[in-house]
Amino acid sequence: MKGKALGGGGFRTGDVQHHVIACVDLDAPSPMAAPIPAGFLAHGFAFDPRSPWRAAAFEKKGPGACVLDLRYMALAAPIETVASRRFYGHGAFSADGALLYATESRLDADHEGALVVRDADTLRELGTLPTHGRAPHDCALIDGGTVMVVANGGGPMGGDAPSVTWVEVASGKLLDRAELDDPRVNAGHLAVGDDGALVVVSAPRDGLDARERGAVSLRVGAGPLRARREPASAVSRVVGEALSVLIEPRSRTAFATHPLGDAVTAWGVDDGAHRGVLELVEPRGIALTLDGEWLLVTHRVEGGVRLTALDAITREPVGVGVDPSFLSGSHVVVGDW
Repeated sequence: MKGKALGGGGFRTGDVQHHVIACVDLDAPSPMAAPIPAGFLAHGFAFDPRSPWRAAAFEKKGPGACVLDLRYMALAAPIETVASRRFYGHGAFSADGALLYATESRLDADHEGALVVRDADTLRELGTLPTHGRAPHDCALIDGGTVMVVANGGGPMGGDAPSVTWVEVASGKLLDRAELDDPRVNAGHLAVGDDGALVVVSAPRDGLDARERGAVSLRVGAGPLRARREPASAVSRVVGEALSVLIEPRSRTAFATHPLGDAVTAWGVDDGAHRGVLELVEPRGIALTLDGEWLLVTHRVEGGVRLTALDAITREPVGVGVDPSFLSGSHVVVGDW
């Protein structure tokens, strides 16, 4: 089973921007995108482990968030936050599905944030957990749901260092912290391997030119988190924001998308070695199908954004492309419902 791809995006009619959450059934004879109208640009998603058809979607730097009922392709309920905060793009359900975590930031102190904890059924806020860093964005549960890994962007130059932190969810205790070794980039999105290997992708820090160099950084075991700086032919494509990232487990290859560099770069998870560049115009979201056979990438084509499927090992096209996909947002996730 390939599963169903889900992501945020939109389209314009005249001067009107329409936001949608689009779904593509990858097992259909001729996959097509089915858009769900949404009142915000969905950034990150989380699936309820108890009910795979139930997903949460979050806006980046805005008030928008909701729970989706994918059986009926509909927004089931809004997720609301207090007037003094906004959503920062990502979240996760607890391992038992009882809780929903979301990264949020304060409106009166833009780079101060927290993990907000809600009852997953009622969506009522229960409390917050510290992230032990500034500007928390991406997050992922590991170790059976007992530890949350958080990418803390760090804010503008001269402020706190961008970092990744490991937080015990039961207590909020800081278990580990890894700072990026390049002070000019933030900590944006992350991928964590089953063995703990970590890949972080970054954009230029707040206040810097958005077309400055971004970064792809790797950490193996308890070692340092180091940005890739060679070869120049690949690093020159890591311009601006490095957006989405995943680890392909069979080949132990990390893939990162670089919209401004018109490239997807590939790196060895264990040694950091460069493993190639995929040439695509403005690639954004990237994901693996449920069976691990296809690598899915959303990228710009004339007139819109296409979802293209590649062999996850050879990286050759498999003949499946969805256009229009409406998947112009930052990420694509794959589920089964």
